[in-house]
Amino acid sequence: FRDPVTFDKKVDPRKMSFGSRADKNCSKRQNYFTVKAVISPEILVLNNDMKVRLLGVRQDKQKNGKAVEFLKQKLLRQQVFLDYDEVKYDSENNLLCYVYLKNKTFINAHLLKSGMARVDDQMEYRHKRRFLQYRGEENG
Repeated sequence: FRDPVTFDKKVDPRKMSFGSRADKNCSKRQNYFTVKAVISPEILVLNNDMKVRLLGVRQDKQKNGKAVEFLKQKLLRQQVFLDYDEVKYDSENNLLCYVYLKNKTFINAHLLKSGMARVDDQMEYRHKRRFLQYRGEENG
């Protein structure tokens, strides 16, 4: 048999590893940032001077000081990584993201569970139902 069409690999098989443990080079590395400042319970400044807004979190005016103090204690000079949703930016052009500590502690959820912030129900995002359940505000 002689194939008239010479067919070479279209895709490099090493790029399509799908997380095989046998291939050590496929580990997905997280980009870590350091929190430089806490502006409000919603907004953080990272070491690359990027302003990020915590997705799903709205500040509660009565508990603002307590929430900022909590974030400063947990996040200042700590390494964090970001996770993004469908919507990337808000109306003030701040990056919208979920913030996790290096040990995978979910900061957005932690603020809501402890009652130091309110759930943002103005927009749609991936963890909205979960956040509403934390606050007991599940509306359906």
